Amino acid sequence: MNNIYLKKIPQQGFATIESSLQQFVQHVYQMQHTSIFFCESGEALFTIDGQKYRFTPGEIIICPMGSSILLLDITSDFSTRLLGLSKHIWLAARSSMSPETMQEIECRTHQGGNTPLEKEFVTNIFRQVDILDAEAEKEEKTEFCRQNIILAVNALLLYIQHISKEKALPNKEHMSESKDKIFYEFRMLLTKKFREERSVQFYADTLKISTRNLNTVCQRISGQNAKEIIDHYTIIELQVALMYTHKSFQELVGEFHFPDQSYLNRYFKRHTGFSLSEFRSKGVMVD
Repeated sequence: MNNIYLKKIPQQGFATIESSLQQFVQHVYQMQHTSIFFCESGEALFTIDGQKYRFTPGEIIICPMGSSILLLDITSDFSTRLLGLSKHIWLAARSSMSPETMQEIECRTHQGGNTPLEKEFVTNIFRQVDILDAEAEKEEKTEFCRQNIILAVNALLLYIQHISKEKALPNKEHMSESKDKIFYEFRMLLTKKFREERSVQFYADTLKISTRNLNTVCQRISGQNAKEIIDHYTIIELQVALMYTHKSFQELVGEFHFPDQSYLNRYFKRHTGFSLSEFRSKGVMVD
């Protein structure tokens, strides 16, 4: 990955680059930042967290931080626009989306322009991204550019949400092997149950496999065990609720089925280093 591109993301909150993704071919890469890919030309055959897809011109893919990507093959003319986002920018852009909605649109292809009007809409968003990326290098304009990137990404997410309703969920034939299917079903179940259930045993029992098997599958595909994935997912949604809603701590206790506020506070601080009140008052974002 281009070093200048990677350095710009923590500095200004986002960065964009045009790439052939040659470094991903036959090498598994774990995304360091949430990344949005827009195919400009050529084709690619790849997997994301074990699911296989073909990426063609005009299509968009959202890969959240921590997801694993592997390019199996690309054509000689393949090129994609890549937009990398810091956690703060990403969560601000998706704050209005439910976890269920994000599960439906992440890590899969979406055709970015089914009509001339839609094609122009998507193209204009990426034109804005290019302009904002160049302007953000000027220190006095960085915050202005961050706010506008949030709006641009949110508009793109709303568009993808709209078109995804017309597409079916990934067919099981996309799963290259049974372990990929297990991981996909675990992630789908987690999206529905993470507020009430955070034990690995629950997910293993529901999937009718052992906890050891589930951990092995998760580790192989994502580099994290099942418990780490569950906690990471929960913390992300708690961060969104703390930063972008006015829900009280007690309301979050009830929504996320914690025994009491003290327990929730300890859980959150153990994973972020901040108490609930510190996080909300300082507006910090923990990677």
